[in-house]
Amino acid sequence: MKKSVKMSITWGFAMSFINQKNLVRYGVGFLNIRFHFLLMTGLWWRRNRTFFIFEDKAYTYGETREQAQRFARLFLAERKKRVEAGTLGKKDRMAIAIYQENNPAFIFSHFGAALANCIVFAVNTGFRGETLSGVMNQSGAAILITDPVHLGEVMKAMPAITALGASDVYLSEKSPGPVDPAVQNLDDAVDKAQSVDADQYFLPIANTSPMIVIYTSGMTGLPKGVPCTHIKLYGAGLWTQMRIRLNKNDRGYISMPLFHSNAHYVGIMPLLLVGGSFVLKRKFSASAFEEDMLKYGVTYLNYVGQPLHYIITALEKKYGSGEAVGKTLANHPHNNFKKAHGNGASVVDRKKLKRYLNMHHIYELYGSTEAPITTANKPGDPIESLGRIPGSVVILDEQGKPCPPGIAGPDGSLLNYDDAVGEICKKMGKDNVFFDGYHGNTKATEQKFREGYFHSGDLGHVRIVNGRRYLYFNGRTDDWIRKDGENFSAENVLHYAQILPGVSEAIAFGAPCEVSDEKVMIVVQMKEGRNFDPRAAYEHFMHQQQNGGMDPKWMPDYIRIIEAFPVTTTQKIIVRPFKKQNFNLAENPGMEIYFRRRGDTTYHRMTPELFRAIEDDFEKTGRLSVLNSG
Repeated sequence: MKKSVKMSITWGFAMSFINQKNLVRYGVGFLNIRFHFLLMTGLWWRRNRTFFIFEDKAYTYGETREQAQRFARLFLAERKKRVEAGTLGKKDRMAIAIYQENNPAFIFSHFGAALANCIVFAVNTGFRGETLSGVMNQSGAAILITDPVHLGEVMKAMPAITALGASDVYLSEKSPGPVDPAVQNLDDAVDKAQSVDADQYFLPIANTSPMIVIYTSGMTGLPKGVPCTHIKLYGAGLWTQMRIRLNKNDRGYISMPLFHSNAHYVGIMPLLLVGGSFVLKRKFSASAFEEDMLKYGVTYLNYVGQPLHYIITALEKKYGSGEAVGKTLANHPHNNFKKAHGNGASVVDRKKLKRYLNMHHIYELYGSTEAPITTANKPGDPIESLGRIPGSVVILDEQGKPCPPGIAGPDGSLLNYDDAVGEICKKMGKDNVFFDGYHGNTKATEQKFREGYFHSGDLGHVRIVNGRRYLYFNGRTDDWIRKDGENFSAENVLHYAQILPGVSEAIAFGAPCEVSDEKVMIVVQMKEGRNFDPRAAYEHFMHQQQNGGMDPKWMPDYIRIIEAFPVTTTQKIIVRPFKKQNFNLAENPGMEIYFRRRGDTTYHRMTPELFRAIEDDFEKTGRLSVLNSG
């Protein structure tokens, strides 16, 4: 039996055996696979190898381990201070919030917290105002690490954050401007903590203990925190490594933010497990990818669909055509790029990138921060699919009954959409190793686990190909929107649409996107005597981003104006018909639609000519069926 097959069988058996009951019964040290152990041993064994590169500076495994230990001492010293002051229980773990762009301090803080058995709350930098203060209060974080770019948002939210003061804020980089004198310099604090004797304040680590909390969409306004345990992070990395076969010579490219699960599950962890390395980018830049890839010998990319499309667009713009891109880069002597793994990329974009860079494969996956359901398109799978799924993954209709398999037409289109498409679910209970609930949100947890199923909130269907079940993605349910690789509730958008001056009623939902995932669309009913002002609407949403706590991703891309909403006998607006019509002016020529593109400073009235241009973009990316699938 081949080694890889043995590993797959062994890990599959282990994952089926290791649930929470068995971990408690047989001991939390089972298989000794906790993340803490990996950091203490793996980083030391490879101490002279490069672990990551940030802005031309290379950090070895040994340096990373040393810095992680130094940061761990800071966190233990802070825990000691709070336990002795009586603000933290002797058996309570300390929470640390990180709210900043990618930089080495994020890595060191994350790893240091793992060594000190503290919980990291990776706070999305799009959160601001009430959302930021609400998330911070829910986390109960004792300290907050941020950077000069986001310090202003922190200080604006500070009056509403109950457990933190300015002295609990640590700045990870030097600020070019004035800073509240109470805010601490992170490097100085780490240095001072090395002389503090706080080892006795270390708490024993359990495999099932949350190590990092990553935020996803909320059922109402507040995002949900997904606890990621030591065993879950290790398992996600191992699962990815086994799927795509990375090795110690692979170098990743991590430009996704470190507050996103993609960066950890399919970026850092699989490379850490095999002794590989990665380039860490402060933030994503499509124009920088080619230079970085060639300069640093990048072999692997973790992605979400929109940035992947931007990379392709930047290359085509630079070289003038796809043919010229391939001619220049496919056999470039410094091109070592071979694999990519992520979600949300269109079939057209995947085919293009493979051709342009002479790649082995792009592993398009389906998954979420919660992680109970995960699949990937492997070599040989139907390219439109998201890979094979086990019998435990089912498609349920609105009555909770299994949907029949999809039937494909000669052109690959789905012929029985209404019958085959439903919510992607998995037969499982809360007693599992992947995900046992949201941090401090029992209601949202109960919504996810209903009647023996984990409910993803995603729409999809199954097709039987050569006797095997393959998963196909069909978007989000009415209450959810997925944009740029992140999920959020339509409620988040709805709040800001409803306070748009002149608006009487509003709804929000995800609309088709020509690249990947979804765009944000709202439908509004104006008050009697009020007209829609596209420029004023744009300025309203920009003001809410700057002052009202609105995440930039929540800004509507399309706005439809109607005279009056049809309602049920209980006065409920039914969203699905509007979602079905979206902004398709060809099929619904009487609609009044406004839209914006990147760089616009107002909304524009949609005309048949402008819609045809948008339709052409969908056709170029092979997603015309998405636009017309309503």
